[in-house]
Amino acid sequence: MMESYLLAILVSMVLITIINIILNKKSSGKIKWQHYLFGDFLILYLVISLKDIVGFPTLSDLERKVMLGGPIFDPVLNFIPLSSGIEISTILNIIFFMPFGFLLPTLWNKFRKFIPTVFAGFIFSLIIEVGQLFTIRATDVDDLIMNTLGTILGFILFKILSIIFKKLSNKTMVEEYNKKDSIIKYGPYLYIGIAVISVFFS
Repeated sequence: MMESYLLAILVSMVLITIINIILNKKSSGKIKWQHYLFGDFLILYLVISLKDIVGFPTLSDLERKVMLGGPIFDPVLNFIPLSSGIEISTILNIIFFMPFGFLLPTLWNKFRKFIPTVFAGFIFSLIIEVGQLFTIRATDVDDLIMNTLGTILGFILFKILSIIFKKLSNKTMVEEYNKKDSIIKYGPYLYIGIAVISVFFS
């Protein structure tokens, strides 16, 4: 268990480092070390979230199900919002996604706007819920709503702290200067993709 955990973290961080080196060479602006540091925080958050908190399915999990003769696709669905009321898990889902909403605008200028950040939070949450169709966990519309709300609160927290720590927030950010830098706008999705792949094959 610990070995697969460390493998997922190691693989994802190596891949992100390679991508950042390539981006730094191609980018029109200088990418500062603070961006790399907070990028490491993001990839750690993503891997830990997928591997430990939400129990994202892995290849070995699916192989084990096949060997035991169990179904790979075993959905437990809930499409009724707040059907069980507000529980502790509801609050935890909000808190769980706050770092995501905070780190995206910390790292990328494009995500210092509300809509792109909330959309990315929704997409990450949707990936988690789709993954849970292949586990014993429930795919719940409440999770989508609360995770997106957590992203919004994280974004608001960033806006407040960026006023207090303006110099630092400018050092952590990268932005597009021209068409050569267009890959930068897909940064969060590269991080999510790498984390998902690293966890799935770990």
